[in-house]
Amino acid sequence: MPDKIKAVGSKAEVYHETAKHTSGGLKKKDLMKTKAGRIVSRKKHAAGKKAIKHLRALGFIAKKGTFRLMRKSMAHSPKSKKSHRGRRTRRRGGYNEPAPTVADAASTAVTSAAGAVSNMMADKKY
Repeated sequence: MPDKIKAVGSKAEVYHETAKHTSGGLKKKDLMKTKAGRIVSRKKHAAGKKAIKHLRALGFIAKKGTFRLMRKSMAHSPKSKKSHRGRRTRRRGGYNEPAPTVADAASTAVTSAAGAVSNMMADKKY
């Protein structure tokens, strides 16, 4: 152990006894190393294991390659095995016209109004 020990340090420093505690107050007795080699809080590790146990009881399993849980029934469904042949987008026909200007909109409104008046006149018999 070094002569001078820091008061506050990282989890790794506390675990290797080069610091007394973390900024959150965790001491060496509160820390552990996981199977993957990470230094974690014993309490949080236990809480996570308990949560996974409850989710498994409800029928959830871990899906490889993603960070989510899936229902056991969905894990091996035919849809999940379906091959995906690239992204398919909906294509709409027609050519792209330029956006209408204010003058175009005004002339369209006048034309449609004139057409409506002429239709009304045609319906009445004078």
